[in-house]
Amino acid sequence: MFVKTVDIRRITDAEYAETGKFFPDIAKKLENFPPEDRKRTLAGRYLLKKMIKEIYGRESFEISYNGNGKPELEFCFFSISHSGNYAVCAVAETPVGIDIENTGRFRRREKYMFFTDNETRYVNSADSARRFCIIWTRKEAYVKAEGGALAFAAKTELVTPELSLKDIYGGYAFITRDFGDYVITTAQKEP
Repeated sequence: MFVKTVDIRRITDAEYAETGKFFPDIAKKLENFPPEDRKRTLAGRYLLKKMIKEIYGRESFEISYNGNGKPELEFCFFSISHSGNYAVCAVAETPVGIDIENTGRFRRREKYMFFTDNETRYVNSADSARRFCIIWTRKEAYVKAEGGALAFAAKTELVTPELSLKDIYGGYAFITRDFGDYVITTAQKEP
């Protein structure tokens, strides 16, 4: 699995324009988006294009979409996420999902939507913002890898009854890392 992160402020206007030309369907959808949202989305595609060239030597490729709207390539698996000033992309030979979240957006609650009771207790037991982002990014990465809807995440149980994290769930291995005020998680299908 290959993972790259980019600060959207470090991509030039020319690189954004080139990325938009390479992915005209995305550029068209983004026409009425606020500039920062446009940049975040294009930054993920910028990373994908760059990674496919580096890993596979391909100058061109086409993205298709499955029945759930999940973007796919015929020769590998990929996932993109963005939050704040950062975009991330994962490319792998097996199904993969990635998510990035800023810990600063956390709001403590008694119960979190899409979280089980064990997950809520895990979040609220200590270091709530980071723990919330760990569970949230793991659920998002898992759902992206599986190609399901976010509501599907509510059925996952990523914490044991003893309130420790599960590093494997549903045949996917999770890797979570801190990145400044962000948490990044990948979920990759085990071979």
